[in-house]
Amino acid sequence: MKLLSSTKIFGLTFVLTTILLVLDVSLFSAGAFGQENNNNRKYDIVILDHAYLSKFFADELVGEILNNGTATIKAVRITASFYDDQDEILGTEYSGTTPFTINPTNTAAFTIKISDESIKSNATSYDFTAKWKDEYLSSNYFTRLIGGEISADNSGGGEDDDDDDDDD
Repeated sequence: MKLLSSTKIFGLTFVLTTILLVLDVSLFSAGAFGQENNNNRKYDIVILDHAYLSKFFADELVGEILNNGTATIKAVRITASFYDDQDEILGTEYSGTTPFTINPTNTAAFTIKISDESIKSNATSYDFTAKWKDEYLSSNYFTRLIGGEISADNSGGGEDDDDDDDDD
């Protein structure tokens, strides 16, 4: 039996690779951290709204997420990481969402209670991590989400400040 030359092997590999690219078939269907690639938006969580509220006993970080994917998700846990003005991490707090099960195109609310005095007095910004399970509670997924800044006037109900300038 005659062995294939390296030129023939290279040519065959090139043809097979080209076919895979043309058909948009990927050998790696899952992206980083076990999430689906961008062509299949099975899991996609979006923060719709969030606000840091200063309260007397425990500050709160409240918000709403959207299941922008095509699959039902369950047991969502939103974790907030808090940073000081030097971008050093001060700590984390977390909460689940209501409701527990979020179908595609549906939303869920979260309220993260902040009782750590170091976070309450020194935090200037925060970001989020969302962690969830598939609808069968068998696989875990997570993603990082955009957070925000904490200003001195966050003592209200998350409403706009009294001046009329655009903060966006």
